[in-house]
Amino acid sequence: MENVWKLMESWRRYKRSDHYSVGSDPFYGPPPVINDVVDCWSQEGIRFFRDLHHANGMSYHVMLPTEELEFHIERNLPQHNMAFLAQQLVEDGVPPQAVRIKVGKNGRAIIDQDADIVFAAKQVGLAQLPVLFNFVNEV
Repeated sequence: MENVWKLMESWRRYKRSDHYSVGSDPFYGPPPVINDVVDCWSQEGIRFFRDLHHANGMSYHVMLPTEELEFHIERNLPQHNMAFLAQQLVEDGVPPQAVRIKVGKNGRAIIDQDADIVFAAKQVGLAQLPVLFNFVNEV
């Protein structure tokens, strides 16, 4: 048993990963819901995503359904902001940036700055959006 422990310890040093993170793809299958990511961070102190994916000129952690993202928006936007961004989404085919979600140790997740991207994607009918998680102490 001691040999197994030594093997795992040397593998951790070789990998050089911190003990508070899970790799970029910790499992195979559908992406987790945002509440699972919040629970991992608030209860256990584990950042569910650490490594970024790079595609379409942007960096993001995971692609999540648009319907799930709209539950974490706490403010309403004027309709004219969404119309312009929706037109831009149709022309470009991708959002201008990944949706940033602040995940706090107090058990909350908020989409604050990029709420307009989520509303425009819903208006256009975009099924998934790239998401970038920001792990903070309090939201």
